[in-house]
Amino acid sequence: MKSLTGRWTFNEDFGFGKDEGFAEFTQIGEALTGVVVYTERIDDETPFRVQQDVEGSFDGVTFKVTGTKVELLDVEKEFEYHLDTWEGILNANNQIVGHSYDDHDCFGVFVMEPIES
Repeated sequence: MKSLTGRWTFNEDFGFGKDEGFAEFTQIGEALTGVVVYTERIDDETPFRVQQDVEGSFDGVTFKVTGTKVELLDVEKEFEYHLDTWEGILNANNQIVGHSYDDHDCFGVFVMEPIES
């Protein structure tokens, strides 16, 4: 089974804005842990950076991670940020593609690609 351990580019479109950054995962068996760090650009708002600790699983095809902790970086004032869940598949082009959601009905589409070290 392919391991997702390593660093991946991260790009997401959620309709009223875009996220761009990276994800770093450690995989042991099917268990995944890691971090997703990105700049969130919401239409007509000041961009800010987000770091979410994540955990989840990858079974060789199906990918799912959920945020367990969030830290807002470069923000003018703190505000509530809802943890995300990312679900997708590893496709034939070695990309993780799928959708995301949070508990406030914000939905997005994302692509992650490996960064060769």
